[in-house]
Amino acid sequence: MPNTLRCAIIEDEPLAQELLEKYIRRISFLELAGTFDDAITAFTELPALAPQIVFLDINMPEMNGIEFLKALPAPHPVVVMTTANPNHALDGFDLGVADYLMKPITFDRFLKAIGRIRERFPVSVDAPAPAAVAATLPQREALMAEPGFAYFKTDKRTEQVLYADIEYVEALGDYLRIFLPGRNIVTHLTIKKLLEILPAEHFIRTHRSHIVQIRHIRSTEGNMLFLSSGKELLIGPSYRDEVRNVMRKWLANG
Repeated sequence: MPNTLRCAIIEDEPLAQELLEKYIRRISFLELAGTFDDAITAFTELPALAPQIVFLDINMPEMNGIEFLKALPAPHPVVVMTTANPNHALDGFDLGVADYLMKPITFDRFLKAIGRIRERFPVSVDAPAPAAVAATLPQREALMAEPGFAYFKTDKRTEQVLYADIEYVEALGDYLRIFLPGRNIVTHLTIKKLLEILPAEHFIRTHRSHIVQIRHIRSTEGNMLFLSSGKELLIGPSYRDEVRNVMRKWLANG
């Protein structure tokens, strides 16, 4: 089936299985390749299905999701973990999972995860036959290296921030203020370090104190940058050429 992403579910709870299957069937570019009740069976049968996305439950008997992921030979499909316990998220983060879905899983949160994952695949994605898996493995390995989110320590907790939710970042000495939809958080981190973490194709430094997500740039005028939220930022003299080059790249009538 052309232009589809093949999905597999590894989940021992029937209701969670049914919900994920329903969500997958509601998305035109997703195809359900298979569902497994336990990780041990999935470990032996998953390679033949050649899924591109795996929804993996953490709490399962005999072999849990973390153990399964550690044992699964690399490179492997993009993994979205499902769990009812947020404390398990950090365990899988070190293994490069793409996202976490907290139970009970809502459709809008499922859509957000799928939307970010789909952006990492080519525009036209053919569901690979098992014999064609080898051609896609390097790509999958690269995808696993960029999970699409990071954890940031604030004064009270450690919080997951999705890259897609970041509008812009403001440097405050050795601290950063990260602007998200309807709120912002402050974390102890340098702007240089954050630039090493963020996907370079989506973010640009526009000032010695600012990083902006490119898709939120509504317009530029002179030395000013206007964001989709209405925020106005000054473009630093050292960054004008870079901003100009990015705008020119996406210019429709250049």
